[in-house]
Amino acid sequence: MGYIIWGILFIIGGASGAFVLRGTDSCGALIALGVGFIGWGVFRLIAENKKK
Repeated sequence: MGYIIWGILFIIGGASGAFVLRGTDSCGALIALGVGFIGWGVFRLIAENKKK
């Protein structure tokens, strides 16, 4: 669940233009990282629910 929350925060920060990915000065890269975090969080939730 934490990955999904961080992903949403990264997307909001990148889309607002207030934050950029360190080392790249790119807000688009921060948004892409946020999408990746959300994808990983959803994958973990699905995998965890299949175990039960």
